[in-house]
Amino acid sequence: MAPRPPSWRYEIVMFLAVSTSFMVLFDAFSADRDTRRSAPMRPGPSPMLTTDGRRRRPLLDLNGFEYLIDSGTCDGPRRHTPIVVHSHVGHFERRRAIRQSYPRTVLDRLGFRYVFMVGLPSSGDRDGDLQARLLRESSRHGDVVQGNFREAYRNLTYKHAMALTWFAKRCPRSDYMVKMDDDIAVNVFKLNAVLGRAGNRDLAGCVIAAKPIRDKSNKWYVSRAEFAGDAYPPFLSGWLYAARAASVPRLLLAIDEREKYFWIDDLYVTGILAERAGLAFTDLRPDFETDPGPIHCCVHKRQRCDFLAAPTGDDDTLLQRYAEQLTTCKATNSSCDVFRKSKLHHNCLDLWKKKQPLDTRMGRPSIEILN
Repeated sequence: MAPRPPSWRYEIVMFLAVSTSFMVLFDAFSADRDTRRSAPMRPGPSPMLTTDGRRRRPLLDLNGFEYLIDSGTCDGPRRHTPIVVHSHVGHFERRRAIRQSYPRTVLDRLGFRYVFMVGLPSSGDRDGDLQARLLRESSRHGDVVQGNFREAYRNLTYKHAMALTWFAKRCPRSDYMVKMDDDIAVNVFKLNAVLGRAGNRDLAGCVIAAKPIRDKSNKWYVSRAEFAGDAYPPFLSGWLYAARAASVPRLLLAIDEREKYFWIDDLYVTGILAERAGLAFTDLRPDFETDPGPIHCCVHKRQRCDFLAAPTGDDDTLLQRYAEQLTTCKATNSSCDVFRKSKLHHNCLDLWKKKQPLDTRMGRPSIEILN
């Protein structure tokens, strides 16, 4: 029988063995617990750290998302309703036109603030000129939010999710978030009246019923792997909609970390996520126009100006002149809605269509609208 080691040696060996086992078990338990608590939303690289040591957050399937430019639009003692504008990073003139469309005094009185959501310039901006210009714009106006994803039509869902995330964190005192595109003319006076209605539900906008395009030759083809159903859930046009503040976290919580990224952003957010979250709509279809003709007739003939929103056909001057017309009407307490149903109004629209055939908005998917 082998002799026992001296007592003090034996006790040291046992202490080290027990301590090592305990540390291994503790590390394994802690790693498993932390993984369950903070695992990325989808498989991918681990979240990275920003230059100041903060951990980046996932955005849909983007692990390592961060704001490259942030905005304090909602900061301050006053309660504001941010109008979150989806804008391409290169649309400097369009953002300028939107800022100049309504006087700051008017926006202050109505409680609105613009904030522009943009992505990264394309890889063609090798010298960084576009990014440098954006930084100067942000420094001057303080109303730009930029995420670290590339600008692309199929990346608009990232931009939409970024806007919701930004609002949920940055605007705790706001009652509403308004989302719009940067080529839409909006009547902020009517928008303010819409938000003041007592019967508004969770989301308010132009409700659309549509079905997927299954033709593979179509640019906007959606496969059954992307969307299995034969009809989309009702959703709101991304041109303009308003969301009650309490509905925004519900939309974010409805994101399923296991699902495949879906690129039609207004359909995904206000259709798929809203249905999943059990949100209800207020339909504002009668207040929307579908082409720039009514804006033209308002500006040039002062006919039927009092609609909520309409596309500008990428005409920034039309966007500004429409806002100027509305502001003048309100300031002089005169009608902005003459000849609403008159023959003169229809003649104006007919002439506009003959002179300038309807041009569909650039990048807009041709989803098939159902009756």
